Amino acid sequence: MDHNQKLSLLKKTAIFRNTPETDLAAIADILDVISVKPGDSIFLKGDKGDSMYIIQKGVIRIHDGAYTFAFLKKNEVFGELSLLDAETRSASATCDKESTILKLEQPPFYEILAKDQEVLKGILQMLCRRIRALDEKSAHE
Repeated sequence: MDHNQKLSLLKKTAIFRNTPETDLAAIADILDVISVKPGDSIFLKGDKGDSMYIIQKGVIRIHDGAYTFAFLKKNEVFGELSLLDAETRSASATCDKESTILKLEQPPFYEILAKDQEVLKGILQMLCRRIRALDEKSAHE
């Protein structure tokens, strides 16, 4: 996956859609591309979090044991809380269908955050949407 493909993917994610292209270019430069197969664990609940992931293709299951919170697909992100703190993971992420994901690690991302508040704003908006969705799901259980 080349730089332009990474840049295109970043523009399609809710978290980075309002970020200036110059800042997206810096983020694209620090992304690692990872291929995963069904059943591969990306991280486990309780692992120390230090990175976020973006799905380029495939399906990732976010779960706690047998309980599934979500199936995430192309252009979606997961693990974004770990970009803001280094606490333990609150759920596990496992590949459900063959996938290509991009990994964004915390330390280089902090350097970009210091320069661009739009990136932080995007993360906060996504977190708010996820909290609302969980609240709504809990209210119907």
